[in-house]
Order: sequence, then structure tokens, then C-alpha cells
Amino acid sequence: MSDFVPTPNPEEPEDPFLLRGRVALVVGAGDPLGRAAAVGLAEAGADVAVASLRAGPQEVVRVNSVANEIWSLGRANTAITLDASDANSVDAAVARTSSELGGLDILVNAADLPVAAPLDELTPDDWHAILAANLLAPALTSRAAARVMKVNGYGRIINLVSVLAARGVANTSAYAAAHAGVLALTRALSQEWARSGITVNALQVGLYEGQHGFGDDPETVRQVARMLPAKALVQPEDVGPAVVAMAADSGFITGETIAVDGAATARV
Repeated sequence: MSDFVPTPNPEEPEDPFLLRGRVALVVGAGDPLGRAAAVGLAEAGADVAVASLRAGPQEVVRVNSVANEIWSLGRANTAITLDASDANSVDAAVARTSSELGGLDILVNAADLPVAAPLDELTPDDWHAILAANLLAPALTSRAAARVMKVNGYGRIINLVSVLAARGVANTSAYAAAHAGVLALTRALSQEWARSGITVNALQVGLYEGQHGFGDDPETVRQVARMLPAKALVQPEDVGPAVVAMAADSGFITGETIAVDGAATARV
């Protein structure tokens, strides 16, 4: 266990489950990073609502699968299907989480719609879709969650962003720009809500195995891994402990970006 100072939980300060008594909402829980975050929070003792990024039958299946994992860990949970880029849908998801699980202390934005295409091939509709999923969704979920958190004077918001936000590469213009926007959003909201007991931080995640469009082709994985200091892509499970650390911090770490990338951004 890392040596950060955990926030005393409301049930039992000495409890080894750092987050027991806390309620989390993970948006994008049907994707690999979202699943890792949700399971990590549940293992640390939190009750977890898992929500999709988009509405659709495949999303429902994946989110329900994650909810079953959380149930097997003995934590209360609920599965929510929503369109994270629709304000009414997001507000309803936050209200349902608070009503069914008894509040909302932690929000993890794991929204991710990776797109690799040259700028010349991207239409305005493509840009709208990419920005809606990767940038607008975290803004809307953060706004809705903060309304609940401000009442309690406590909140932890953790945004998962791609390493491409800091190291844009060819054919990722829209995707990289959207995630760079989330980094700016993180810094801005950390200042807006600094006096409300809400911290806002980002985890900048390197290319990971199973990532649609980047890490789901074995040959691409081998080629990319050769260029990285760790000679391997991030495993989604690497994200869980980092999310727990951010969720359980003392409250004065805010506006920060922590890289989970095997030193990829430290090298270039």
C-alpha cells in the first residue's frame, strides 16, 4: 500500500478498507479502464454505481457484467445505462446513484471514444461525436456530481485521460484535442471547487492492451511496445490502484495529473 494519508471514512477510521462508507459512480464502466476503476473502488470498500458512456445493448451487457463483479465482492451496486453526453440523462444517473446507494462521494470519468483518422477525413459530425463523448461527457457528469458533493462538503472527481492529450500523434487530432480539453477542465474545476471540499484530478493513461483502435491489434501492440520504456502497454488493471489512491487522498491533492504509462511521457 502506498504511503498517502487516507481520508478517514465515515464508518471506521482504522478500517483497512479505505473507502468503506463511500459511494462512487463510474461512467464508462463497460470499457476496460472503467471496469478496472469500478472493481478497484469496490475492493477498497466503496459501494459503486456503474454507468455506460452510451446507450445500447452491448453497453448494457458490459455494465451489468461489471455490476455482477462488484456484487461478488460484497458491495452494494447499481447498473445504469445512460448517454453521458446528454445532460438530462446524466442528471438522472446521478440522482439514481444518490437515491439507491445513499449519496455520492466519488466520480470517475472513464469516458473514451478513441478515433484514429487523418484530419482531412474527419467531418464536422465526426468532431461533434468525438468531443461529445470525450470532453462534453466528463463536463456534464462533473457538474451533476458536484451539485451533490457540494451539499456534503466532500467529493473526489477523477478523470481518466489518454496519454495522447499531452503527446498528440498523427491521425489522432480530434481524439487528442478532446482529451487535452479534459486536462484543462480538470485544472479549472479544481480551482472552482477548491473551497467546497471537492478535489479534481486526472490520471493520464498510456496506450493500453485492449484499447479499441490502438491496443486491440497484436501487431500494433508489438510495434508500439518496442518504442516504450517498459516495452509493454499499460494493463487496464494498473489503473485500479491509482484511482483508489486519488479517491482516498487527504483532500489537498487537486488539479494534478498523474501518469500511468510506464514512463512513456517521461521519455519523450
